[in-house]
Amino acid sequence: MMNMKSTKFPTNAEVVIVGVGGIVGSMLAYWLTELGQKNIVGLEKSTVIPSDIASTAHASDFVYSTTHDKLGCWTTNFSRKFYEDNDFFLKKGGLEICRKDDDARWEELKRKVASGKAFGTNVRLISATEAKEKFPLLEEESIRGAMWDPDAGLVTPRSQDVVRFAIESAKEKGTLNTYADTPAVGFEIENGRVIGVKTNKGIIKTDKVVIASGIWGPLMGGMAGVPVPLMPLEHPLLFFGPLPEAQDAEDFLVYPLLRDQGNSAYVRDTGRLHGGMLEWGFYEDKKPRLVDPEDIGNPEKTMGSDSMRYLNLEEIAEPLEKALETTPILNELGWDERSSFNGLLSVTPDSGSLIGESPEVRGFWLCEAVWVKDGPGCARLCAEQIVNGKTQVDMHSFDIARFYPAQKEKEFVKTRAFENAQTIYTPAVHPREPYISQRELFVSPFYSREKELGGYFDNEVAGWERALAYENNRQRLDNYLQQVPVRENEWDRRHVPYEIANAEHLAMSESAGMINLSHFAIMDIEGSDAERMLEYLSVAKVGGKSSEGRIIYTNFLDEDGGVHADLTISRLGTDRYRVVTGGADGNRDWV
Repeated sequence: MMNMKSTKFPTNAEVVIVGVGGIVGSMLAYWLTELGQKNIVGLEKSTVIPSDIASTAHASDFVYSTTHDKLGCWTTNFSRKFYEDNDFFLKKGGLEICRKDDDARWEELKRKVASGKAFGTNVRLISATEAKEKFPLLEEESIRGAMWDPDAGLVTPRSQDVVRFAIESAKEKGTLNTYADTPAVGFEIENGRVIGVKTNKGIIKTDKVVIASGIWGPLMGGMAGVPVPLMPLEHPLLFFGPLPEAQDAEDFLVYPLLRDQGNSAYVRDTGRLHGGMLEWGFYEDKKPRLVDPEDIGNPEKTMGSDSMRYLNLEEIAEPLEKALETTPILNELGWDERSSFNGLLSVTPDSGSLIGESPEVRGFWLCEAVWVKDGPGCARLCAEQIVNGKTQVDMHSFDIARFYPAQKEKEFVKTRAFENAQTIYTPAVHPREPYISQRELFVSPFYSREKELGGYFDNEVAGWERALAYENNRQRLDNYLQQVPVRENEWDRRHVPYEIANAEHLAMSESAGMINLSHFAIMDIEGSDAERMLEYLSVAKVGGKSSEGRIIYTNFLDEDGGVHADLTISRLGTDRYRVVTGGADGNRDWV
């Protein structure tokens, strides 16, 4: 098919991508084309495509295959396969080291290996000696051992080359027109739906807009009345060298990747790019430096690119000194100040990506807070949802609708993002790790009494404080406590009063109890079609007399039989039903 070129600025489009010059925007164009969209317009703030001001422009481009999050594992490995299949990936392997006396990190590596095996990756633990063999620059005596990921590697030559490939592929199929130096300056919205995008060159009529603007996302969303809960974060990137063996290298990596997550840092060589340097990156775990989106590009703080800011070595002196313990060659090579900088990346209130149609404006989609390692995978899921209304895997934990309005307020986003920025690499985050900031947003009328009864309020849900169990029941339920198996591992007991909670469950199964439903999402379904709709969605029989005087526990399924909700239904009267589901899901307008 002929390349689609037009000298005239478009007045309409099936889909408009805002931020097409980064890894996410370009991959959206690629996948939307694959899924049949014919008239796609890509807008880019930068004067060039691939963008030279996006986070993609300075990304370290490495990919490890394992995380504790199943969806994150899927998007990473989907992305890695895309890079491999299109000759943009160098599989060199990656180490994740544990320092000599760091027992907590060693236990975390064991758990990470277990997660990797559960999700189909090939990670394993190796000795300090084997780690040294794989990464000769490592000080063997400083570490206990490491996790080895044989499938880790680098996007090559750069992720910007993938951007170029994705855009050219879509253009060759005649589906995409791109416009550099053309930022979105506003949106037309009518009756709660987007109908157009305003630019400095004219208005494009469309009923589908995707924001893939990364660190600029909150500014783009703000113009449409759509809060985008992320904050830009400074990420120090330092270069040392040159490293002789990298200077003369023919490839893009000489050694495997190395992560020292106990020190919240990583090291990799740059191979034949950038003069054969060693790159040391750090995630601030004590005083993360968040950046107001309005301050991006501040000329007093910016060097070279809007997403690159000046680096103050004093701010990272302590972790850098610690890095010399494991990789002393950094000190021998010396720091290249001119090449080093703070790169901006995105962090969210719960560390997850932001994908899906916004609850505030229909047709206004987000694909935000996505790193290079997940770019093709997250873009694929977003494109599938736009075109098909469903995705090949459950993307529940990335769905933008998981946030309620109060959780998208600027102060909430800022403080929670700050808290999450402190744990990007270290310390290990428990699945039920309680948040410290922004607590008691919502409490039930019984909250004071629940605290008197020894309620365990470690974890809130959707901003609601909820008790997982009550200490007051420990003595009352002693006979049931004896039936609860002991969890030997402290990690399995942490943040969960499991013995009391299980005893309460056993007691209720034999007798009765009262449950606080304040933090649940409660919806009343009324009307002549209420029964027919619930029958269509539910696994269980809920119509007729089946629900009279009963609470029915069931699932809502999609047309493929996929589970969308886990809930209870009770009949309140003729054509009236009550649906009670988890508090975190009440904002998801799926039906």
